[in-house]
Amino acid sequence: PAHRTTWQKLGGNSLSISLILHGMLVVIGVIWIFQIIPQPEPKAISFLGKSGGTASAADPKMQVKRVQMAQPNLSRIVAKDATGISLPEPEKLTRITSLGGLSSGTLAVGQGGIGNGGGPGLGSALDIGMSDGSGAKNPFGMVNPDKGALVGTFYDLKQTSDREPTHMTDDQMRSELKEIVRRGFKEKVFAKYFKAPRTLYQTKLQIPILSADGAPAAFECDKEVQPKRWLVVYRGAVQAPKSGRYRFVGACDDIMVVRFNNRPVFDYGYTIAGVGATNYGRSAEMSGATQNSELAKELRKLTPMRLPISFYKYTQTPTYNQNIGGMAIGPEFDAKAGQTYPIEILIGEIPGGSFGVSLLIEEMGVNYQKDPGGAPILPLFRLDHSLPNPDLKGEAPPFDPTGLPWKSVQTGVNPDI
Repeated sequence: PAHRTTWQKLGGNSLSISLILHGMLVVIGVIWIFQIIPQPEPKAISFLGKSGGTASAADPKMQVKRVQMAQPNLSRIVAKDATGISLPEPEKLTRITSLGGLSSGTLAVGQGGIGNGGGPGLGSALDIGMSDGSGAKNPFGMVNPDKGALVGTFYDLKQTSDREPTHMTDDQMRSELKEIVRRGFKEKVFAKYFKAPRTLYQTKLQIPILSADGAPAAFECDKEVQPKRWLVVYRGAVQAPKSGRYRFVGACDDIMVVRFNNRPVFDYGYTIAGVGATNYGRSAEMSGATQNSELAKELRKLTPMRLPISFYKYTQTPTYNQNIGGMAIGPEFDAKAGQTYPIEILIGEIPGGSFGVSLLIEEMGVNYQKDPGGAPILPLFRLDHSLPNPDLKGEAPPFDPTGLPWKSVQTGVNPDI
């Protein structure tokens, strides 16, 4: 036999083969283990990065967690044979409570229906709170959709739809109002301006003089909109409670225009929108005490109002009486019971400061109760039996709370037609 080495004598060849085979088995085993054991998922406990930003919206896992956190599955709890249970108040869903914290910190004092006195000026602070569904809490409308209400939309003319400043001045807004009114203030007319995401549903317009930032707060855009050079348009369709001849009566600090059956039937306030001119201190011209043939021609051409304008001067509206003549009386129009008429009401504020509006309806031939000054106490133009919030007290005309409401009709008409 050939000479064998000491390694061979000790069985080294067999040991080497055995080590190689076992090594191969170990490698195969490690590979197999890593294939059947899943990798641990990364933890996603926090939704905030180190910089405080939110996690990426593109991550579906993050979206699922957001939904789970934002919409917990709350089971109903029932207590049997228990008394004296105290449950927490539900959270308010809107920022309309900010109406009680207006920049002026105050709201007007003294207003109501028949027999309630009042005076001009701003009074004690009032927490208006969120609408309770009747529209009484928020004077600019209800939060929840209502088939018996006009749909209100808020526009800010100081910024574009992309939130860029327009640098619009008061005079420029009055000039823009002429075009808006001429085109019927349809939705497309406002396409270039900022539109509040909140929609409100209105059944009446009786807002005593309050801070002008009440409207941005009501439409939940007071963080984005300064309380001036804003407009609100209420749109819908109505039916008269009975056939007759009617006319609108009212005023606004600052702008109010009413379109009925696709034509303007009222335009009066501290600004007359159809002519784009301020009306402050011009009551003598409006009433005909001072002749202004050029103004008469312009009003006749661009508005439904005709000189001389007649007014109801209520004892409860001394500021309106002094500054713009009182509650203006619009032209007469016919309405038949059961027939549907489109209606749009535009209100707004230009310089800021304070805002108020009242819209009454007078049926011709009806004998109304009179206020101490002899002006008829008319019903509000309203679409339900609810009355204005009695906590809002300020300068506004009295109204007949028993007046018949008009009926709101759902037509599905495009507001741009």
